[in-house]
Amino acid sequence: MSGDTSPVWAPLPHGPRWQVAEGEPSPGEAGPWLAADRLADPAAEELSTLLESERTGSGHRTGHATALTLMAVYAGRVTAAAVLHWALYDEVPDLRSGNVLVRPAAHGIGGVRVRKARLLVPRAGEDPVRLLHRSVLDGHLLPVAEALHRRTRAGVRQLRGGIAHGCATALCAYGTEVDLLAARWREFADTAPGGLAALGEVARVRRAPDGPERLVYLRNTCCLYYTSAEAVRCASCCLTDREERLRAYARRE
Repeated sequence: MSGDTSPVWAPLPHGPRWQVAEGEPSPGEAGPWLAADRLADPAAEELSTLLESERTGSGHRTGHATALTLMAVYAGRVTAAAVLHWALYDEVPDLRSGNVLVRPAAHGIGGVRVRKARLLVPRAGEDPVRLLHRSVLDGHLLPVAEALHRRTRAGVRQLRGGIAHGCATALCAYGTEVDLLAARWREFADTAPGGLAALGEVARVRRAPDGPERLVYLRNTCCLYYTSAEAVRCASCCLTDREERLRAYARRE
């Protein structure tokens, strides 16, 4: 992957969800770091490691339910920095799979690294949102979803629902710039590959009539989280009435 002349990207401290480190991990760092480009192989040991970590952490009883939760968690953490940076600055950090290392954790991703912190340069005539689609969706998340489908038989539409959920959460969890991020979600989703636009919606809620607005994501596909050992529905669960979900979100801190 050529990138020596690419502009430097300085990852910004927006919060844990968007935290990205640079460079190879030190030999003494705890836990395994996995090359993200290996996750597109359904037989890869790296994919087994992530699935087992998620199964242990969430207590899912089936492989396909584990895969559905893993996909949403992965999209909401590993590539979140690229989605938010594009939304705020109209630039796309290089979070293609070949530049990324991930560290698994119980029910989540414990760390994200890039080998080189750089911005991608669009092709001639390519606008930033298409560059984001090409690098984050076509070049990273959609191949991981396909590998999880082949490995566990989890439904393709449900896995893509997890991608949409994770990418939306990368914007919704930011907490400010509500108008901008709502518009950017529509721009991202409306032309996204994989049919993401039909798999859920970004909605606005307030905790109080005069309180600040925030964005939440409502899924149209089920992650089956209620089948885990926790036996609870996720906050965005499509099995819950839309208005009830919005009321629940409005009550949350």
